Amino acid sequence: MASQQIRATPPSKDAMLNSFLEIVRNYNARPPPGRNKIVFPACQLVVEMPLLLNRPSEPLPCRESPAVFEAINAHFSAQVHAFFNALHDLEDMADKPSSDDLELLHQDEWLRPVIQITNQSFDNPEGNDDCVHRCYHTRRLTVQNPESLPLLNRVIQLRIFHDNAYSPDPANMRPVSMRTPLELATRLPHLRELHCPWLWEEFPIAFTSQAMRRIARVWEGPWRDARVEFGRGVRHVMPLLPSSLTKVSLWFWRTNAYGREDQAVQMPDLVGASLSSPSTNEFEGMDPVSLGLRDLGSRLEELDVIALITPDLFHSSGDGLLWPRMVHLKVEFHPCAPNGTWYFSGPRGENPHSTGFAITREEHYPSEGLEYDDETHALWDDEEEEYWGVEGIYEHYTPDMFRTRPIVERINPLLLEFASSLQRQKMPSLQDAELFTWLTWRPSKDRVQEYEGSDEVPPTTDVEQTVMFRWGVRYDAPKGDGKGKVTWQVGDWRPEDKVIAAFKDLVGGEGENIEWKAFEYIEEREQDVEAFI
Repeated sequence: MASQQIRATPPSKDAMLNSFLEIVRNYNARPPPGRNKIVFPACQLVVEMPLLLNRPSEPLPCRESPAVFEAINAHFSAQVHAFFNALHDLEDMADKPSSDDLELLHQDEWLRPVIQITNQSFDNPEGNDDCVHRCYHTRRLTVQNPESLPLLNRVIQLRIFHDNAYSPDPANMRPVSMRTPLELATRLPHLRELHCPWLWEEFPIAFTSQAMRRIARVWEGPWRDARVEFGRGVRHVMPLLPSSLTKVSLWFWRTNAYGREDQAVQMPDLVGASLSSPSTNEFEGMDPVSLGLRDLGSRLEELDVIALITPDLFHSSGDGLLWPRMVHLKVEFHPCAPNGTWYFSGPRGENPHSTGFAITREEHYPSEGLEYDDETHALWDDEEEEYWGVEGIYEHYTPDMFRTRPIVERINPLLLEFASSLQRQKMPSLQDAELFTWLTWRPSKDRVQEYEGSDEVPPTTDVEQTVMFRWGVRYDAPKGDGKGKVTWQVGDWRPEDKVIAAFKDLVGGEGENIEWKAFEYIEEREQDVEAFI
């Protein structure tokens, strides 16, 4: 049945290899004026999803079956295997050139492969209008049998990203397992850099349509399971990662904030184990992602992270080395902690939910029955005419982003652990470190009225204007006989004395090496376009 619903061309290692060689030959046949012949260009795998057949006579069912997903995942995995095998053959050709072969790689030439994931596509997308359940995916793609991939000795950098990562809507995007990049890294003995500008972590979108909220729901159970898999994955690969790996960027969620979240709803507890699924007990009640990043950082020189974190990321018992090789550390954290609590409240202390809700097997995994889908379809029918209009039901949002004031009992422990981790005996090589978040003011209509004329909120010129600003702290370590510097950007708020003292100890003096910067309000944060090229 699965084979009748998808169309895919099996990937060919030889075809990939020939395409690499053809690029070199075509370029070298007519190099641009003033340019030398190239040896080998950057090699890229564009991972295509199989075409889903949505015929009028055989329409796709509302939900994707496990068999169809397994077929799609097998195709994804086969493409990665073919890519690695093609690169392996290329390395062999370069290492054993004959008189007739093109010189592909100099002895000191290295490869920097890129894996780019594309969207799911349909042969008859209009035929899917009656139900868009198939456009939002929960199951994560994996590379099967990664230990059987060949070792690639010429690869020093690997980048993995999604083709449409800038899109505000995750429709038709298939997430990849958070541990897959780490597993691929174990097959690259001389890898120096690993870059993943999105690890497919999503937050609920505040659609006005209740049907769209249900259809695009970020199911909390699989969300938690994906984070557990990352923690397990780090523990598994740590002994296998190459010692040459020194620079890693892992952005778990996308930085293109569009002000489409509802910060008044209760968030899930992605750390605590539920009664029906106690798997997180292996992390002793701590966040598996924070623990995984802490372990990974112990061997790196540069770490750039965007993640939901807890203070466990920075905690170390005793005075032993935490991250002895770390030179540059950059951590962007989400205003919400992974256990469902928040680091920030509204300007007047509004914090509708002080804890996250427990995840259960019964309520927080995609339903296998028809009742939930039937209810969703009924809602869709009721709302479609009301919301469709010019923009469409997909373009109506009811955001409520109001958390701009630190909750002292939440934020101070995070800041204190960060400061403690920066001590020279724990990071003797450190040059600079940042811990920050981006806060957004895009309140609901009711909240706009409550704050009308108030100077407690960021300045706006329109009730629907989104205002963002960066909140955090930066530490620049001493150079030579210097004292170092701490730069705070927290507005007129101040951390508790213990936190200020911990940072003051890093730079010495009487406060002359501590700067307090004002907020800079913007409507949209600048994106790192190069991360997706």
